[in-house]
Amino acid sequence: MEGFLQDLRYGSRMLLKHPGFTVVAILTLALGIGANSAIFSVVNAVLLRPLQFKEPDRIVKLWETLPQGGTGTVSVPNLGDWREQSDAFTGLAAYEFKDFTMQGQDNPERISGASVSANFFDVLEARPLLGRGFLPGEDQAGSNRIAVLSYQLWQGSFGGDPQIIDKTVPLGGESLTVVGVMPPDFKFPSRLTALWVPLVFSPGQLASRGSHAFFAVGRLKPGVTLEQAREQMKTIGKRLEQQYPDQQAGRSVMVIPLQEEVVQNVRPALLILLGAVALVLLIACTNVANLLLARASGRRKEIAIRTALGAGRGRLVRQFLTESVLLSLLGGILGLFLAYWGLNALLAVAGGFLPRAGEVGLDQRMIVFTLLLSVLTGMGFGLAPALMASRADVQETLKESGNAGSSSQRSPLRGALVVTEVALALILLIGAGLLIKSFMRLQSIESGMRPAGVLTLRVSLPESKYATPQSAAAFYQQLTERLSNLPGVEAAGAVNMLPLQQSGFNGDIEIEGHEPFPKGQEPLVEFRASSPDYFRALGIPLLSGRFFSAQDQENSSPVVIINQTLARQLLPNEEPIGKRIRALGPDWKTIVGVVGDVKQWQLTRPVMPEIFIPYNQSRSAGMIRNMSLIVRAGSDSGMTAAAVRQEVRAVDPNQPVYNVQTMEKVISESFSDRRLNMMLLSIFAGVALILAMVGIYSVMSYTVAQTTREIGIRMALGARAVDVLRLIVGRGLGLALVGVIIGVAGAFALTRFLSSLLFGVTSTDPLTFIVVSALLLLVAIVSSYLPARRATRVDPMRALRYE
Repeated sequence: MEGFLQDLRYGSRMLLKHPGFTVVAILTLALGIGANSAIFSVVNAVLLRPLQFKEPDRIVKLWETLPQGGTGTVSVPNLGDWREQSDAFTGLAAYEFKDFTMQGQDNPERISGASVSANFFDVLEARPLLGRGFLPGEDQAGSNRIAVLSYQLWQGSFGGDPQIIDKTVPLGGESLTVVGVMPPDFKFPSRLTALWVPLVFSPGQLASRGSHAFFAVGRLKPGVTLEQAREQMKTIGKRLEQQYPDQQAGRSVMVIPLQEEVVQNVRPALLILLGAVALVLLIACTNVANLLLARASGRRKEIAIRTALGAGRGRLVRQFLTESVLLSLLGGILGLFLAYWGLNALLAVAGGFLPRAGEVGLDQRMIVFTLLLSVLTGMGFGLAPALMASRADVQETLKESGNAGSSSQRSPLRGALVVTEVALALILLIGAGLLIKSFMRLQSIESGMRPAGVLTLRVSLPESKYATPQSAAAFYQQLTERLSNLPGVEAAGAVNMLPLQQSGFNGDIEIEGHEPFPKGQEPLVEFRASSPDYFRALGIPLLSGRFFSAQDQENSSPVVIINQTLARQLLPNEEPIGKRIRALGPDWKTIVGVVGDVKQWQLTRPVMPEIFIPYNQSRSAGMIRNMSLIVRAGSDSGMTAAAVRQEVRAVDPNQPVYNVQTMEKVISESFSDRRLNMMLLSIFAGVALILAMVGIYSVMSYTVAQTTREIGIRMALGARAVDVLRLIVGRGLGLALVGVIIGVAGAFALTRFLSSLLFGVTSTDPLTFIVVSALLLLVAIVSSYLPARRATRVDPMRALRYE
């Protein structure tokens, strides 16, 4: 222990003695360690840490698979059959997302919630902090006027009232009795869920096997494996397909662990970012190792003297490792502060779409990870310089005077380290280049809309007040008329599912005069309800026929508008106007218009066949109760938003609005995850480029210092400045060229992991590889030129006298 403390004191003195070297090394390591700590914290919270449920590995999500591919939500009769025929689960629960209005305040507040089956909390084995969950039978009509609050809602809106149980709260036009409060860490099915109420199935939902509207979650019984549950549910799916061929043809059941369901969309990006910061740390380590090698060269005489006085090689290696670990720990401490700042910045940008974002933070595990990483990093980059420095020839070194002979001590390791960091930097730069090119392609996609000057906002009408489709349609008709009369407003419309923000309802159709589609091969069609001016407000072009009009009312002939994809796929070489289709009920509906395709789901996904119905002809209040308003105006969006809120309150004083944003922002947010991935990888690649540039510069500067005598002799013998310049730059460029060749090979092998994040670009895009390689070679030339320029100013006579 005494020896270690002595090494520590000596190492501290040596670092203080060379503050320039120390500061550069600490900052370099802090960048690498801090980036790794920040991304590890996200990976740990999102991917590695189990969900905050009891035995979370036994909780699964269940989906119905679609004949056209992909998955969909669950119908009530199917869920009932699953419960009766499966013995793999302790229970299966259903839920749907639902918005509420908190009343009794000056400004009504919208609350995100969920309607859940009575066994929901039992399946998750989630115990309330106060009160209880739901009891059997409380998801039946008449027994369902109760609610369970989230901890955050209880604290924020009710002041943490300890007597909240059995009190009534006004929500959505009705009074609900509070029966429980959940713990702070219970946030399901969404981190925004603030309220749970019993889910009451309507008679139509109970009877309709084709109405798929609910999510299902289950808990595996002890001893039942995931594979066993999957096989059993597939068997049940086949049985239901044979029993109900009209509704279940081509459908089955998919069982996915809930943890995988939560993180599957972000896992590839997070793992790629973790690999990127690991490369940044490796580059930082090679840089510091190069600095240590240069510093060790200047300490050769000190090492020789200590060796001559009896210090063994192991003792010297231990001393050098102590210094490198101390350096790394200081970099790690600074890296923690950088990681904390970086995490806050990351969550501010990505918190809206990053799952489990509330669990990301500077915790004990992150601190331990940073300290361990610092120690391992210090030993990693310090070992090679320590071994090389401890091999000094004592007699030769002691006979040397000053720096004489230093040129004979050139180490190929320094060149190898430069090659390594150039190769690693190239891999990161190519990855960033591919994401940048992909993002540019994404931005150039035509959305099918004219978003400039369009404001959108969401309205959710309470079921208790707007129970019928007529009452909901009357609200929106009155509101859109008022909005259309606002100064500067060109058009105002409403739609139940705003493009790029919400998906629509799926279903089957029948075309008059066409043979019915084979069972299991029906086209998947999206249904949307809209107001007459929705298309004008959003700038969707009319290709043929007409838009909806004020005459398309509840008692008039049913009409629809279809998109171009439906006309092309299902009515090829036919005039669609005047054709009749059967969808969303038994009535035949006449096609009165064809509109242009709009990217409804994602900009990167193909457009689906779509059918629009006038919201005045909707047979379901649930289909039009929650609508998005679209206002096209040339005035300031802030003023328009305030005016829209005022008009909503004029129609219904207790109705809040939310998700107020421009359509341009909606489009931008639809690929915000890709933008974030591009920005982060570009930042890491930029850091890698700077470190590589510093590495090349430091090696070439060291080369010039060590070969001063050689340069002087060359110039005394007639070498011109341009010859010396070519010599030094050539060495740097040669190292960079070897690194580029290795890096290109590595990028070909590694960029394939980026494929899931790319759009319109292959992972081996030749142009990106060529441009990035040329950029790195140019950086190498510039980094080598500065030391080379200094070398051309060497005085031959002074160099020949130099010792």
